[in-house]
Amino acid sequence: MIELTMTVRELVAFCHRAGDIDHRFTSAPTGVQGVAGHQRVYRRRGETYRSEYPVDYVHREGNLELRLRGRADGYDPAAGLVEEIKTCRIRPALIPAAVSRMHLAQARIYAALIAIERDLDRVEVRLTWFNIDTGEETPLSQAYSRDELEGFLASSLAMVSGWLVALAGLRRQRDLGLRSLAFPHGEFRRGQREIAELVYKCIDQGGELLLEAPTGIGKTAAVLYPALKALATGKHDRIAYVTAKTVGRRTAEETLAIFRRAGLSLLALSLTARERICFSPGKACHGDDCRYARGYYDRLPQALAAAVRVPALRQADIEALARQFDICPYQLSLDLLPWVDLVIADLHYVYSLTATLGGQMQGDGRRWSVLLDEAHNLPDRARRMYRASLAKADLMAIKRHSPRGLGAALERINRVLLVLQRQSWLEDSFDSRAELPSALQQALADFVAAAGELVAQEPAVLHRQPPLLDFYFGVLQFLRLADNWGDDFRFELSRDDGRQSLRVTLNCLDPARLLRARQDLLHSLTAFSATLSPPDWTRNALGLAADAVFRRESSPFDEGQLEVYLATAVDTRYSHRQQSLPQLAATLLAWLRRESGNCIIYFPSYRYLQDCLAQLRPLGLDAVRPHLWVQAREQADAGRDHLLQLLEERRDVAALCILGGVFGEGIDLPGERLTSVVIVGVGLPQFNRDTEQLRGWFQRRYGAGFEYAYLYPGMQKVDQALGRVIRGSTDRGRALLIDSRYGERQYRELLPPWWNYQPWVVPPTLPRPADQALEPKG
Repeated sequence: MIELTMTVRELVAFCHRAGDIDHRFTSAPTGVQGVAGHQRVYRRRGETYRSEYPVDYVHREGNLELRLRGRADGYDPAAGLVEEIKTCRIRPALIPAAVSRMHLAQARIYAALIAIERDLDRVEVRLTWFNIDTGEETPLSQAYSRDELEGFLASSLAMVSGWLVALAGLRRQRDLGLRSLAFPHGEFRRGQREIAELVYKCIDQGGELLLEAPTGIGKTAAVLYPALKALATGKHDRIAYVTAKTVGRRTAEETLAIFRRAGLSLLALSLTARERICFSPGKACHGDDCRYARGYYDRLPQALAAAVRVPALRQADIEALARQFDICPYQLSLDLLPWVDLVIADLHYVYSLTATLGGQMQGDGRRWSVLLDEAHNLPDRARRMYRASLAKADLMAIKRHSPRGLGAALERINRVLLVLQRQSWLEDSFDSRAELPSALQQALADFVAAAGELVAQEPAVLHRQPPLLDFYFGVLQFLRLADNWGDDFRFELSRDDGRQSLRVTLNCLDPARLLRARQDLLHSLTAFSATLSPPDWTRNALGLAADAVFRRESSPFDEGQLEVYLATAVDTRYSHRQQSLPQLAATLLAWLRRESGNCIIYFPSYRYLQDCLAQLRPLGLDAVRPHLWVQAREQADAGRDHLLQLLEERRDVAALCILGGVFGEGIDLPGERLTSVVIVGVGLPQFNRDTEQLRGWFQRRYGAGFEYAYLYPGMQKVDQALGRVIRGSTDRGRALLIDSRYGERQYRELLPPWWNYQPWVVPPTLPRPADQALEPKG
């Protein structure tokens, strides 16, 4: 017997969606507003009314057992009423008919399940639209007999049965393959077995694991293998492999391909951002404007059936299927989510406030396990995700050309901004407040409601004016963050010269609370990286529980494979940089004369890099290293690929890069492609208003402002860059760390403990001849 679980919402979406994609309903309330709206309706109901009524129904067909689960918004046994509540900001008459039909179908399915459970002969089914702005209810009611409701349920199940039988066959094949799946590399590398055991235990117990393991140990395979095996033993239901960078996704896909060659068979999907996969950029997601949205749901069943025959659905595979069936590729990938076993995606899809995967985890009742790759990147990414900014200049520009119906709403926003502009500020050009102005929030909500009415009547109206569309989405993000406001946010005002220069920003100082809310939806979380120390800081930064397990795996490499030297005589602190530049240049040039292989030199800032380059060139840098590569301030993908190709083809390259940038982590340069690195400085974030705000917050919350805002993030960059050199058991290399602070305990103890650190004598100002360059002490 194959057991499958399906939610009522998934059943309705599979059977009762038809016609076009229709995203006109984009002015729907946020999740927090929707919950609040439901609560307002519940308070209006009688004493016998039961909200969030759970249903659980088992349907058997052949060797398939389908468990259908969900929660009806409301059931009143005294009135024989089943109610589905939908919150809105526009008149129900403007809501697309296809949307209303689907919601009514959902109410009828719930009514059928409750009629069966409670042995009811007749049920009143009500679909209620609740406007959160006006508080007005618009009900649509109809009474159905039990036979009618059971017939509707049976016809819905018949529509999905063929699909479920196909999935059951795939599930059986998956589990057979997983039970016999051996680790594909023949044997575990040192440390990999321990990692696999920890991950499996975490999934088995439904816990949280912080796993710090050095670069090159093979973390991806060691983490994926136990997660896959746990599917067959029923320890969890779905896996989300979440990455911070494209290279992480590529590594996961390549590792999965290795498992497939070893016998793995399962449904895997790689999610691609809408802007990278859209066939019609600039078009509205509506059948009237985009051909790939037109008739989408009529062709979706055939596309799904074809998709599950593809072993690994990458971007190219999704695009090919979308071309074949003439449908939207992005929406196709979203509609595949309920049916796949493993999803590979950017962390945005789990942690943003509009996260697709986050919504799936919240509503489908399945046990999701997240494998969070390069977890040290999450806090900074989350701060950017939980940030919204609106400029008065943008408002005034779109106000002059706004469509009819939006002018008044835009003017109300402008008036609120004028009031804020005239208030007293902490500084002449900046102000930061712990309170969010309610008048601004209301004015923005009124604009969204007005835009929703407009879009409902004319779907492409916003897309015709890209600045207006950008402003609209910015307002939506602002309101979502306002709904999640807490003491970890600040409302900021800034301005340059001129009346139109005002900018308002919602700034998240500490994303831990919002990250915790996402992680509460998970069955288990394994967060892994080469740099997660110290563990208390990482637990706090990621929003993990205080008892989340932390394990640091030792290096699989011999201590002698990497020679690490500390040049502590050079002071690279910001206030001493100009003074120490000659000494730094002498040190670097001497190192490059000594190290003949490929070398990357990391600088803490682009300006410092340029200043040092200006010192190096008169000293003969181009003669020492004619193949010199310098990172551009805004490094495009093409430039990144050019350096990687250069390092692969040549063995005498010197690359000057930014510490913590695209070349500081996530690149794999085994063998002779990279034999040495130099790290200038200790990587501390720039001293500015934003970082100082973080320091103040962390000092008040944890008593460790400098450590949380500066020290730990900086040394993470150093450790990541240091990990670029040794990538395999036969690699050998050298590293030079230049900064006086490497002589201090608080910095030294954050360096990887498995390397041996030796001191270097630094030339005074001028480089010595090549045969005398840079000798170690002793």
